[in-house]
Amino acid sequence: MKYLLLLFLTFSTLFANTQEKELNKKISTLEKPLYTPFVENYILNEIKLLRDENRNLKIQIHESLAKKEVEISNNVINYATSTINNMFYIIATASSILVIIGWTSIKDVNEKIKHMIDEKTSKTINEYEGRMAQFEKSLAHRAKQVKENAQEIELMNSIHSLWLRASQDSTPSGKIEAYDEILELRPEDVEAIAYKADAVLDLGEANWSLNLTNQALLIDDNYSNAYYQRAKVFAVLNQEENAIQDLEKAIELNEDYSSEIENDEEFNEIAKLERVKNIISQKA
Repeated sequence: MKYLLLLFLTFSTLFANTQEKELNKKISTLEKPLYTPFVENYILNEIKLLRDENRNLKIQIHESLAKKEVEISNNVINYATSTINNMFYIIATASSILVIIGWTSIKDVNEKIKHMIDEKTSKTINEYEGRMAQFEKSLAHRAKQVKENAQEIELMNSIHSLWLRASQDSTPSGKIEAYDEILELRPEDVEAIAYKADAVLDLGEANWSLNLTNQALLIDDNYSNAYYQRAKVFAVLNQEENAIQDLEKAIELNEDYSSEIENDEEFNEIAKLERVKNIISQKA
């Protein structure tokens, strides 16, 4: 290993000496320098020209700014002078007109001007008073609407809680109590009346239930649930024809009732009739 290292160092030294000799030989045989003074002088001249152009540009910019400032000052002075002259011309013309129309004194002019100002001010004040009154009226109307909406929201919340209570109560009497409270808040709530009729029928009070369904239909003669509930009442009272007519009307208004007949025991008898089967099959 040591012999190989010595051999490598020996060859490296010989190669470096050979390269140095060749380089010295090339340098000694050069006939002219690698650069000329002409190139250096050209570069220096270009740099000088660039500096001169930069300096001239700065001078031109300063001159332009100075001219623009002078021009602006002249324009301002001319505008001010023209404005003052125009004001004098307007005053002179106004004075001449006032003299022509008979205002012979400054006191008359002041009084007329004061009168015109007072008249214009009164007109403006009256106009804004009218607008303010209209705005106050509109604001009061909006406040009334907000109050009514708040009351309606509170009423809806109360009714919603009563409906929830009725749905959770398993006894007909408890449901009737909840429906009565709803009707105290909204006496013509046909939905509450119809559901109350159903709960009353569960208590065995068919005639009371019939009166309630009739009351609901007087309020809304297109309310399908009222017809359906009355059909149940007629079925319990063995009024077969009336029950079928109301059942047909209920299904006509709401086809979903055709699938609920089999769940209500009041229709156990009339559901076997061919006429009722045809009504159900037509809507199925």
